[in-house]
Amino acid sequence: MNADDLFNDYYHKPEKCESCEVMLNFTGLGEYSCPKCGKKYYDDYGIVRNYLDLHKQATVSQISENTGVKENEITRMLREERLEVTVDSKTYLTCEACGKSIRSGRFCPECAQIAKAAKEKKKKERDFLEKKDIIHGLGKAMSEDDGKKRFNRG
Repeated sequence: MNADDLFNDYYHKPEKCESCEVMLNFTGLGEYSCPKCGKKYYDDYGIVRNYLDLHKQATVSQISENTGVKENEITRMLREERLEVTVDSKTYLTCEACGKSIRSGRFCPECAQIAKAAKEKKKKERDFLEKKDIIHGLGKAMSEDDGKKRFNRG
């Protein structure tokens, strides 16, 4: 399953115009339009975004109840930093590492920096091991030939 399929599953992306049966064009921010009749459609993100434009203080449960978008999908949008909890909200998300209150994403700024550094370190280690395997393989092939001539110059 590729990333587009996941996005379609998560956000229920509309694909065809109900009237014209024509493929829709993505116009941005969860909005799609029919190139033939101009009718507008929205995926779950667009529906939630439009609702929040009118109801800025709504809770996740209120948004879900009034839009039909599942609470776990709204929480996913918050974790993906597509949405953000308002500053004056009584409820927040919590950092997955330390538990501090955050407005969006998975980590607070401090833990995000640590996670980024750890990810970069892991990538460097993986790259080093891949290079080491390549070099080790060459050395191994050379030591196994016991000094025999491997090619002719001619």
